Amino acid sequence: MDRKDDREMLRKSGFAETEMDQLSRLRRYYAEKEKQQAAMAHRRMEFVRWLVTTGKLTDQIAS
Repeated sequence: MDRKDDREMLRKSGFAETEMDQLSRLRRYYAEKEKQQAAMAHRRMEFVRWLVTTGKLTDQIAS
């Protein structure tokens, strides 16, 4: 199902154009937020890899 079909289904269900536009904006907002969170997680993993590579983080417990 593509976006055109989605809008038609919403229209048949009684949604107004403004409501469909709001839903589209909300969908874009959450998609962008998800991309940003994935990028942040990737940067954190790169940092952890750097810590391990430089020896600043190990699985040894300091005493």
